[in-house]
Amino acid sequence: MQLLPGAIVVLTASCGGSTSHPPTTPTSSGSATSSSTTSTAPASVGGFVTPEVKFGTGEQGAPDPTTTVPVEVTGRPINPANDAGQAVIIDKAGYLIPEWLVAESTLPITWTNLSGKPQQVIFDDAPVHSAVLAPGATFIWTSPGFAINLTYHTANGHHARLTLQNPNTP
Repeated sequence: MQLLPGAIVVLTASCGGSTSHPPTTPTSSGSATSSSTTSTAPASVGGFVTPEVKFGTGEQGAPDPTTTVPVEVTGRPINPANDAGQAVIIDKAGYLIPEWLVAESTLPITWTNLSGKPQQVIFDDAPVHSAVLAPGATFIWTSPGFAINLTYHTANGHHARLTLQNPNTP
């Protein structure tokens, strides 16, 4: 390929692999050179990815066969569409309840697996992947402490939204 001085090279890549195509840069002689970069996506086994928490902190709670449906501090049930609080339920169909949680940025958020099947919480825009949660197990995550909007999903593809707000101070 011959490049003209001042030419712009546009490269496209398909979205299926973990290896990026090498960018091409012109040299002073008019020929092209390339460099290669390889990125590694989290390993996937049966729809689950390798656990990691590099944004905030996280821990997994032991499975508890007596786990009941969590409620917020006021004792009211969690609204399935949107709610404020610090608790998320993975229900029997694998859906995340609430679908949109508004939570305080300085308090931990607890996901409880009530689906009866192994589940995993995977953040879309941050390096957070819970361990595989056995039925009755929990994943407790604490943010780095600032306001942010995040999306996440379970390994079986159910999506939800998380809005972290700074606490109200007098």
